[in-house]
Amino acid sequence: MAKSKPRARDLKKQRWAGIVAGILALAMLLSLVGVYISQALMGNQQTALPEQQAEQQPEDYLAYYQQQIDSLELYLEENEPTEAVLLELADNYRYLVYIQQMFFDDQEELDQAEGKLTAIYLSLIELEPDNPQYRLEMINLLLGDDQDELATEQIAFLLGRLREQPDPLYHLSLIGMLNSVKETKPDLGELAAEEIQWLNVYFEEMQEAGSLSGQNRFYYTVLLGEYLDQREAAEKLLALILEQEEADSKVYQDALSYRDYLQPAEDDITEPAVQPVQEDEE
Repeated sequence: MAKSKPRARDLKKQRWAGIVAGILALAMLLSLVGVYISQALMGNQQTALPEQQAEQQPEDYLAYYQQQIDSLELYLEENEPTEAVLLELADNYRYLVYIQQMFFDDQEELDQAEGKLTAIYLSLIELEPDNPQYRLEMINLLLGDDQDELATEQIAFLLGRLREQPDPLYHLSLIGMLNSVKETKPDLGELAAEEIQWLNVYFEEMQEAGSLSGQNRFYYTVLLGEYLDQREAAEKLLALILEQEEADSKVYQDALSYRDYLQPAEDDITEPAVQPVQEDEE
């Protein structure tokens, strides 16, 4: 049976899912510096990217990223680890894990790669303990591996830091992560609910003080629209952003995309019933 044609609203939801991922899942964003570090380390010895080969197979991608990993790990055996090199190594392990999950059925290899990835983020946390991005990555990996006790420890530490030094983007990233597992991990869902309320009070205080503007104002619209079910309030803030911000700014473009998501699609508007065509009397 052929699949039914997707509705416009469904397509908009898919587009917004990508936008939200780009805005909120900061834990998934890795530095591009590593690309240049890798080139400097391996010079002209790198294997051609799979995209540059005539016939691409999953094995080609697997071999390519494994070689990148081997080269980087050899470098780390001979040199002190740096943030940029560890990020590049994590990036390659992430691709390796994805390929193994999608195309191969080797749980032992997958577990080993995921374990290495977790260890890399532990090293990054030791190098940069004040960087919340690495703790978010660690939490995400631990939750995915059902290491709830260790994940909860990292969550508690990160929440403490964020309360001392609020950063709405990381707050929202953590909320989204915890909210995504609330069905299977109710205690983490409760933490997400507490954090939603805390962040709401934080934004309200900023708004009352007249200091809520720019990107923080946009993050507040996401909190209102996605987690507090206050769509009308979110739309009002979006209108204010679009009125005050430059059209080529990031916050303006984010607000424009989110407004498009919130507004009903054309096919959601109830159309008048089609009246039967009357035949002309002869």
